[in-house]
Amino acid sequence: MAKFKFRLQTFLNLKEQFEKNAKNELGIAIKKLEEEKAKLVAIEKEIESSLSKFRDACQGNIVPEKIKELKRYLEYLDKKQQEQILNVKREQQNVDKIREKLVEIMKERKVLENLKDKDFQEFVKEEEKVERQLVDELVSYKEAAKR
Repeated sequence: MAKFKFRLQTFLNLKEQFEKNAKNELGIAIKKLEEEKAKLVAIEKEIESSLSKFRDACQGNIVPEKIKELKRYLEYLDKKQQEQILNVKREQQNVDKIREKLVEIMKERKVLENLKDKDFQEFVKEEEKVERQLVDELVSYKEAAKR
């Protein structure tokens, strides 16, 4: 029996490598997104803490300098929070873009694998046909030799 050789195997191997690379790239992007989200959560916790300190400073014994300082710090944190929200959105868009690219590569690989399966099935049918033909010839030869 002859050996099956898929004519587009190198192209399939290349697509599999692209898929592997895209999965690694996606993993890195997701990790970066999670880091940015963690930074945002930390900023939000700091804002909550500072707001609590600000409320406490506004009650009881009022110290205007401390209130001004806390107000400026809260404004700084708010600005930092807005920047971090933009960072999270940018990273989310990057993850989405990489995910779409990965899906496309996976579709292309799947098409090639389906083509390979069809080619293999055709190869098997052809081999069976050749084998049947050899058996028929052998049987015919034996019948002719008996006579």
